[in-house]
Amino acid sequence: MIPPVVIPPVALPPWLDKPLSEAITIHRQGRLPHAILIRAVEGWGEVALAERLALILIGKPDVAEARTLAHPDLRWVEPEGSIIKVDEIRLLAHFAIGTRQSAACKVAVVESAHLMNLSAANALLKTLEEPPSDTYLILTTSRPARLLPTIISRCQTLKIESDARAAHAWLLEKWEAGQIEEKLFEYDGAPLAVHRALTDAEPPLAPLLVALARQTPASTRIGGMLEWDPDRLTSGWYRHCAALLASRSRLPGVNEVNQSALFRFIDELNAVRYQLLFTNSANQRLLYERLVVKWQALIGQDVQAP
Repeated sequence: MIPPVVIPPVALPPWLDKPLSEAITIHRQGRLPHAILIRAVEGWGEVALAERLALILIGKPDVAEARTLAHPDLRWVEPEGSIIKVDEIRLLAHFAIGTRQSAACKVAVVESAHLMNLSAANALLKTLEEPPSDTYLILTTSRPARLLPTIISRCQTLKIESDARAAHAWLLEKWEAGQIEEKLFEYDGAPLAVHRALTDAEPPLAPLLVALARQTPASTRIGGMLEWDPDRLTSGWYRHCAALLASRSRLPGVNEVNQSALFRFIDELNAVRYQLLFTNSANQRLLYERLVVKWQALIGQDVQAP
């Protein structure tokens, strides 16, 4: 018998209502698959939806966060650095075949499942092939192309549709228009990332990039860069470069740059980003110093003095 589902009192962003309602309806009908892949453009709520669905399934809809909840029938797997290792998936497999303790079912969530290394992905396949009847596996991803096709084929996909109008209206309920515009640019329109940035009072990126171009030597600015999340720093930096290419600079005092040199810098920036995000042996300080030297050579002479 499927236990009754209580609708969570914690409000989700409006564009998540439809996929959550669909999952709840299917669960009430006893047809919820035991392997679910939640996919969305990054920053649009795949993890938030996984948290809410997991909490509903274990009967804790009034809890704010699943990932930090200590519950015997819930396991949350997230990347360690830039990957999910096989040991974590093996622990998940043992959890899946174990006896549930207090909830009507067990739930395991694999956050950013595309970051599983090959050994971890193959280990997960074994559990996906024959999932226990009282266990639900929820995977989230913003990069489904990096998942094994065999993993995707064993999951039912729950897709979150990006709705820019709804996201903008939702942000305006909480923040002034002037506050959100620059963050929407920095985070490529991802509303949950913008909301988090404004809640945490994150400083804007443009002043840092201008300061990096002015400062000599490059090493004197690296300390400040190390305080920034590498993903946010490199992705926002890339978007500023793209704006420069389109002659729509958002950097004070910087308008025109050599296009060929800018393309070469973008190549370097992407290479550094890959090393920072997808390897565990990157020398962050050295990589940043290399970037700053090239950035100063690219735009330093065009930046107006403070």
